[in-house]
Amino acid sequence: MSDTNFSRKEFIQKAVAVGILTSSATVLESCSNAPAGVKERGLQFSNFSEVNAELEKILLSKAIVPYGEWSPSQILLHCAQSIYYSIKGYPENKSEVFQNTLGKIAFWNFSRKGKMSHDLNAPIPGADVLQSGVSISDSILELKKAISAFSNYTGEFAPHFAYGKLTKQEYELAHAMHIANHLDYVTIG
Repeated sequence: MSDTNFSRKEFIQKAVAVGILTSSATVLESCSNAPAGVKERGLQFSNFSEVNAELEKILLSKAIVPYGEWSPSQILLHCAQSIYYSIKGYPENKSEVFQNTLGKIAFWNFSRKGKMSHDLNAPIPGADVLQSGVSISDSILELKKAISAFSNYTGEFAPHFAYGKLTKQEYELAHAMHIANHLDYVTIG
């Protein structure tokens, strides 16, 4: 027979864990914000080599049709911005409690599926406004520079604003999935 007597601390810990687990499904489902009327291309990236292959396709394409509020260049610059922030620190962060609970659960779920889903029109909290009027080739170059800076970085990475502390390998996966999520809805021809 198991002991059903809990200390107050154990009770609170278990209640919080149950609350987090039951609410996480709702939170994770609400992360999806596919643009209306735009077909998903089925992109999934787990590393920067796969990202670079797609960037070459975009560079060689004749037409690039964006979704939502950002131009194709702004989408690419947003992805570069996220990579740079992983090195120097994000301007605003969710609480440590969020990062270590719902943030970790969201990252675990995305990693398990190999695919991220998030609001594709949401800027990084506190980030600089994305430049408009930048050429596709310049924005691809900026994203490649960010990838190179990340790959060559040997210091400690800043905590992700939502997922908290990540290893370099986890961060590369997070960035690759983030880029795939955005580029999945960009039509190239």
